[in-house]
Amino acid sequence: MAYQALYRKWRPVTFEDVVGQAHITKTLQNQLETGKVSHAYLFCGTRGTGKTTVAKILAKAVNCQSPKNGSPCNECSICRGIMDGSIMDVFEIDAASNNGVDNIREIIEDSKYLATEATYRVYIIDEVHMLSGGAFNALLKTLEEPPEHVIFILATTEAHKVPQTILSRCQRFDFKRINSNDIIRRMREIAMGEGLTITDDAYGLLANLADGSMRDGLSVLERCISESGSSVTYDSITAALGITGTDALFSITDAVNLQDAGKILEIIDRLMSDGKDLNNFINDLINHYRNLLVCKVTDNAEGLLDCDGENLVKLKAQADRTSFEKLSNAVSVLSSAKNEAKWAKMPRVIYELALIKLTKPEYDSSVDAILDRISILEEKIKNGIKVTAVAQEEKEEKKIEKKPKKPSARLFVPVDVGTLTQDSPQVAAARRWDKIARQISKKYPYVASAVMDRKVTIDGEGIIMIFNNSETMSKEIAVTHRKDIENVVEQAIGVEIIVKTAFLEDIEDNIIDFWKIGEKKEEKTLNSLDNLDEMFPEIVDNLDNSEFVEYKPEEDNFEQVDIINNDSDDDDEEFLEENEIEE
Repeated sequence: MAYQALYRKWRPVTFEDVVGQAHITKTLQNQLETGKVSHAYLFCGTRGTGKTTVAKILAKAVNCQSPKNGSPCNECSICRGIMDGSIMDVFEIDAASNNGVDNIREIIEDSKYLATEATYRVYIIDEVHMLSGGAFNALLKTLEEPPEHVIFILATTEAHKVPQTILSRCQRFDFKRINSNDIIRRMREIAMGEGLTITDDAYGLLANLADGSMRDGLSVLERCISESGSSVTYDSITAALGITGTDALFSITDAVNLQDAGKILEIIDRLMSDGKDLNNFINDLINHYRNLLVCKVTDNAEGLLDCDGENLVKLKAQADRTSFEKLSNAVSVLSSAKNEAKWAKMPRVIYELALIKLTKPEYDSSVDAILDRISILEEKIKNGIKVTAVAQEEKEEKKIEKKPKKPSARLFVPVDVGTLTQDSPQVAAARRWDKIARQISKKYPYVASAVMDRKVTIDGEGIIMIFNNSETMSKEIAVTHRKDIENVVEQAIGVEIIVKTAFLEDIEDNIIDFWKIGEKKEEKTLNSLDNLDEMFPEIVDNLDNSEFVEYKPEEDNFEQVDIINNDSDDDDEEFLEENEIEE
């Protein structure tokens, strides 16, 4: 027999096997036992919650020759024929690919005939909301007054797209999302049947990844089995799926609370190096902040969150350390970043800036950020830190009296500009910075915002990237990825140098104009005939120095009449002829 996926192999065959939908299966069993079966049903719910499965069980149950408590026996010829597809009285169509009027008219025409072997002809129409308007209209009359031997079962994930006229003619059942405990219980049964060994924390992670869908949970489990064999652990799941564990979520949240932007960038870099999907991580982080909010505002978090006891304790502890305003602001900022990242070529930069922004609420003017800052001030006041007008005045006076500070030796190392040339490493790097910045952005796109169009200067150790006060996040990125920047600079100039960062106000008194380094300070003028041969060599080469007459100011005593009466034509002709002869 060909291999079957787990969700198909372990598909429930009786109402008792269905997980997490007792409110529906019990009602259907009662109808079957009392003989009050409806002519049309509408099953609504999210993916993987059992809509099609229950529809197939119902199709067998209404035709079963030996039903047991309203469930099919799965042993009679009718049940076996329906399961193996040999009985053609149960039809299942997908409205996504058969959504036209002609497809529905074919069903309507076929429904006029009695069942060949079974009692009822059952039509299961999956994703019924995909039918066209004309198809719905064609189905309407038959759905309202179908033949007595026909039952329609419609299934959809989007009930709001089904016309009200159709909804009013069906018995509607809404399938719930399956909770984690029910998913884990079913997975334990399957693991026992398949001979699998799964750790408790792995069960919890699988249930979270299932997100209320039994089919999705089994699909994830099957993928993990293909990766790690019959032994499934928490780590093997994260490795197989390329997802992050809860440790990274707790760590990055703590870094935000401690305003440690560098730590955040380290965590993001490690996740990317491990091949994790950053979009999935941000989704998990948003959900993590949501869980913290639940712990913050209610005492019944264990009833609202699908997580094990250990994680619940950690969530409550972290929620106690975090203000409501900060949690609310985090959800808002990360959600906006997620929407913006959909259209960005480098989503990593968007996410990094969003996370760093959470550590610097003073640079964020949004309402949530302002409330966050107010909550911080309130907390300080509670802890006895007084903020008074007098203290503020004293602070301003000290500010006025304070002398302009000099940058530390680490920030700026003095250098004698006279000893530098155009070939000095820091000068060469500074002059080629625009080109080097493009190379850095191409190799490391996540630092593009920090290096592109960046002003630089030089000192005794290397070059200094200059930032405005409003560019704190860009500066943090440059500091974190300094080694990457220095590697590209070294490749460009062939020498290893130091690349620093500084705010403009900290370095403005020490900015060096590296473009003037190597220029000659003497200005050559036409008044200095001694430098004529150096300035105009092409002219001097054509002169006969032996006939050169030095200009003497005392002989400058001629009159205009002498110039007019002087017959210079002949002299000019003779001079030209002599020159021609000499040449």
